Amino acid sequence: MTSAFTDQAAAEARRTLAQTLTDAGDLTDPQWRRAFEDVPRHVFVPYFYAPSGDRVSGDERWFTAVHEDRSLVTHRTDRAATSSSSQPSLMAAMLEALVVTDGMNVLEIGAGTGYNAALLAHRLGDDHVTTVDIAEDITGPARERLTTAGYRLTVITGDGSLGAPDRAPYDRIIVTCGLSTVPPALLQQLTADGFLLAPLGNALARIHPTGPGTATGRFLPHGAFFMPLRHTPTDGVPTRRPPLPTGPGRPSTLPAEAIADNHFRFLVGIALPGLTWQYDLGENGEITGARIWHPDGSIAQLHADTTATETGSRPLWTALEDVHRTYLIADCPGPDRYGITISPGEQCVWLDNPDGPTWALAM
Repeated sequence: MTSAFTDQAAAEARRTLAQTLTDAGDLTDPQWRRAFEDVPRHVFVPYFYAPSGDRVSGDERWFTAVHEDRSLVTHRTDRAATSSSSQPSLMAAMLEALVVTDGMNVLEIGAGTGYNAALLAHRLGDDHVTTVDIAEDITGPARERLTTAGYRLTVITGDGSLGAPDRAPYDRIIVTCGLSTVPPALLQQLTADGFLLAPLGNALARIHPTGPGTATGRFLPHGAFFMPLRHTPTDGVPTRRPPLPTGPGRPSTLPAEAIADNHFRFLVGIALPGLTWQYDLGENGEITGARIWHPDGSIAQLHADTTATETGSRPLWTALEDVHRTYLIADCPGPDRYGITISPGEQCVWLDNPDGPTWALAM
């Protein structure tokens, strides 16, 4: 594929993608639509890794995937996926949820390929965007691709949980990697009327500072699956699966189809963070079995006959059943029924109001 053909075809492909996002309701702001039409995603994703681990680059398969509404793994550490280019529909939803206006300063945590930072710079200007990622082998290529695409924003290599205090304060902070708790340093770098938009569990929380070390926020209805925030370059490699539990199973009160319920999975991500999941799928795509485990070595398995076995320091499947009972009693709430309250030394997610059921996030 020649460079000239790529540029011409990419421009048309970007317009098609922007129209797809608009038709789906993910892209409603004309200024963000222009950003998606103008910023060349193929420059920022010159290759990606297929589920098989094969690197895909420079052919029709690559070109088509880059201009589809799909996330693409772009970086691997010890053969495990540790960075990606997010699904454009999710990017559009997050960018619109920032509610930016001209002149605002934005900090992005999770530079990745640099594509999202380029969209921000297209909308706000280079001087108003700062992006951070943990490793030079991520930020170096991102910086080069931004330059190639004509952007000169600030790219910093460092621990995103510390933010970028030298360029604070920020009107908005957008986090494009999964959090288990909200880093206090980020809240300290916001303006008094600014807010942070970040994935917690598998949904987005919009969090406003309310005073020194305090903040409150609500979750948005959007699902948001991101790779976790890394504090060191070697973070983020998935935990190896412990040995499967043995012995007889017991009847499970948790139906297999509940595992595919993203609203339930949101609550699981808050109440039981850090789990890794594997599924067995039937011929029609239904879940027929599953395995879940935690870095502490606990593991549980749901068998095709709907029995469950578990082993380790805590009974994970029993814990999932407990969370599912809470979920059913609350009438299967979506993420937008939850909120978060932050104070020095404590962060709690609550259901419906701060006096409702709460789950403390591990600090």
